Amino acid sequence: MGNGLLIRAVAILLCASALSGCWADKVHRPASAAGALCAEQCDQQRLQCNNAAESLALSARGSCQAQRDHVEQRCSPWVKDADKQRCQRVNNPGGPTCTDPSPDYASCTSTWRGCITSCGGWFE
Repeated sequence: MGNGLLIRAVAILLCASALSGCWADKVHRPASAAGALCAEQCDQQRLQCNNAAESLALSARGSCQAQRDHVEQRCSPWVKDADKQRCQRVNNPGGPTCTDPSPDYASCTSTWRGCITSCGGWFE
């Protein structure tokens, strides 16, 4: 019973820390009107960058599935496992290396941070 209570307490503390922003940098946006306008443009660029990253990941995901479907269609008539594996190697020489990608938000965030800083903001 004591261990269960301890686990719950730790879970609550972790959730509270995450929600309070302890693990994220605090953004100090520019105070001037020109700086605020500049930072707003940074925000718009970041949104566009994130949308482009999502679109790129989605299109790559579609091509991975198309490749898997193609190999499955070509190799499904083979009954023996050895024949099916040979067919898969011929039709997909790289092997099943195509993995569904995730959007690359890190580069968007890095660019945004630089933009905010150049507008007069800072991070702590």
